[in-house]
Amino acid sequence: MTFEDVMMGFEAIRKDFIEIKESFKETNKAINNLTDKWGNFVVGLVLPAMQKMFQEKGIVVETISRSVQSKVKDAEMEIDILAVNGEYVVAVEIKSTLGVNDVDDHIERLAKFKQAFKVYADRNVIGAVAGIVINEGVDRYAYKNGLFVIGQSGDTVKILNDDKFEPRCF
Repeated sequence: MTFEDVMMGFEAIRKDFIEIKESFKETNKAINNLTDKWGNFVVGLVLPAMQKMFQEKGIVVETISRSVQSKVKDAEMEIDILAVNGEYVVAVEIKSTLGVNDVDDHIERLAKFKQAFKVYADRNVIGAVAGIVINEGVDRYAYKNGLFVIGQSGDTVKILNDDKFEPRCF
């Protein structure tokens, strides 16, 4: 085998690698597009039920916003759904599959919420997590950490917490 043969082999491998890399980029883009659509579907289930769900828990929601963002330094965050009245702000994190890390991440966001959204500094900030699929034990974990848990119920969603539940104020 000559040096030229080796170089031609390396060139062929380089071209194959470039093709694989481009194919990976296209696949990743398609997966992200599908994930975004699934996420929008889940938000679409929770959003219309917000007012009724929280009214049943004694929290009358006056304003509901989707995808609320803060760019405040050291408190950057996005809240999937924000429900507000004169006394409470309910910050909801929505996942297609809800896991413990999602709950922990949301608790971290809630701890910085008043720094991120100073306009709500005088309100009781409470949290909720929602999932179409809720990994085993995650509902109890969120409950014990003072979060409302929203899950699928038939063709809609509902708050899964019992009447003994006391939400944690952040």
